[in-house]
Amino acid sequence: MADLHAPQQPEIAPLAPGLRSETFPAAMDADGKTVTAQTAAFARTAEQGFYEPWFSDEQVNRIGQILVKDEQTLTAVYVDEQSAADESWGNALEQVGFDPAHPVGTFVDYDKTLNAGGPDGPLPARLITVVTVNPSFRRRGILKHLMTSALSRAVEDGMAVAALTVSEGGIYGRFGFGCATREANIQVDLGEGHGQGFTLRSTPAGRVISADPAKLDEVINTSFESFHNRTRGSIGRQQTYQMISTARWNPEDLSAWNRKLRAAVHVREDGSIGGYVTFQHEGWDTDPSTIRIHDLIAADDQSHLALWDYIAGLDIVRRATMRTAALADPLQPALVNPRSYKVTGLRDLLWVRILDVAQALEARAWTADGAFRLELEDAMGITGGSFTVRVHDGAATVTPAGAASAPADEEAAEDLPTLQLSVETLGSLYLGDVSVRTLHAAGRLQDTTVEDVEQISRIIDLPTPPFCATHF
Repeated sequence: MADLHAPQQPEIAPLAPGLRSETFPAAMDADGKTVTAQTAAFARTAEQGFYEPWFSDEQVNRIGQILVKDEQTLTAVYVDEQSAADESWGNALEQVGFDPAHPVGTFVDYDKTLNAGGPDGPLPARLITVVTVNPSFRRRGILKHLMTSALSRAVEDGMAVAALTVSEGGIYGRFGFGCATREANIQVDLGEGHGQGFTLRSTPAGRVISADPAKLDEVINTSFESFHNRTRGSIGRQQTYQMISTARWNPEDLSAWNRKLRAAVHVREDGSIGGYVTFQHEGWDTDPSTIRIHDLIAADDQSHLALWDYIAGLDIVRRATMRTAALADPLQPALVNPRSYKVTGLRDLLWVRILDVAQALEARAWTADGAFRLELEDAMGITGGSFTVRVHDGAATVTPAGAASAPADEEAAEDLPTLQLSVETLGSLYLGDVSVRTLHAAGRLQDTTVEDVEQISRIIDLPTPPFCATHF
């Protein structure tokens, strides 16, 4: 007998007539160096969708190798040749369009882990990326088909959450994704005539040494593993980060090394490495002379500050910029002059979709013991319903209403404060980026009362915002 409380696969939306979809793994030819023709056509179409240059064969092959290493699953939507031939525009498409092997919709999903702060460490997450739709074939159900197909696969595979990053913020809420983390652009004044400069209140222990980026593979792996395990909101990284941080990939030309990249590592007093930073000078025509930080990953706060102190000490450099900084960055309060640290922009990064309420909430961090009733609305029918959430010693137990496993001494549901919200809003609440009180003020908690908000917020709201240092 089916478990009525288990997540349900959503109905897969159909494509318009004349379109078909195919799901396949990223693959290399028998030589192990050349991507299959199908993978190459997919990669070129996807990059064109993001306004990237038309990639050379060498660039496509390098991308393909990464797709294969990360075991990424590709889904493409194609135009049926016979159906297109019957359309008024069919001859023109055949004459000037891309060949039929090039899809009109692309979609990638693969698995990493998400740190939700829970006691058992990061949980598996289905990541979604490379979503494009050819503008000539919009409003034919392509995005809805691709997304419902992917979420159905994720539910079938037992995933608790799915996650993505977005180019446009108004698209994915209808699929149940909520904005769950944000990041900051920062500009740090390093001094010597430009402001009051960079001085830490105390000198971090250990020593930072310059490093050859090409030798950083092991350091990158161990540093990120420590960072990932300690950082709520962190997502496991794809292989592109390894290639970029070791200078093997130049973001401006994937077939070339990035010969401008520099690196350093922090060595703790016990000789262990606590983190790394990669960076490059922006050029002598910048005023003031500026360093751009590509990646700074530290296993602890002392290593984080020590790496920044190294950047500040570089010769003839007056400013540092970074596009991926935490909202709760310890650097600013560590400075004698906090105005040396300026946030120049904020944006959302990680969007989360809850697929299994019990799995997801039991993998989450909590602030205090207590219990509440969760009334969850899911328009896609995957994981909605009524649940009782009980938190004890920092761990949650989630019981669906009416479940046979419900404890006999559980308080009557009507005696518990009630949180009513959509699955999209639960995604925003999940990692602690936004508080229960703020969501209530925004009108997103439906009929939840002010009294219930006060009780539930003491259980759910977390003391610091989450941070995701990984784009995908």
